[in-house]
Amino acid sequence: MTKHEIDPEQEQREEAIEVDVERLDPDDFGGQGTNLGRALGPVLAGFIIDVIDFATFGAIGLYLGFLMGAPAGWYLARAFGLGRRQSLYAALACGAYCTIPVTSPIPVAMLLGVWARARQKR
Repeated sequence: MTKHEIDPEQEQREEAIEVDVERLDPDDFGGQGTNLGRALGPVLAGFIIDVIDFATFGAIGLYLGFLMGAPAGWYLARAFGLGRRQSLYAALACGAYCTIPVTSPIPVAMLLGVWARARQKR
């Protein structure tokens, strides 16, 4: 066999693989399209903010609470489809919430998520 001849086995190994691409819906953040995602989405978002609040406990929260809470609030608000102005308000509220030192032991953000979910219409 010369250099330019193709081995039949090698030709089979070089066969192209076809892949089907599944496009994801940009509005479907974190499984929000499922019933479980719609039910737990606001609660999990509140839990994330509460974890950040707990991580910025004490004097650290006075310096880093706003810097960590505001971007997380913005991201979560945008992920849930809020507009820019509403996301800004949510970011400011989350930043302030993570800055205030006495909020760490109380999961206020998660409770607000439960309340928001309870008020939503099916």
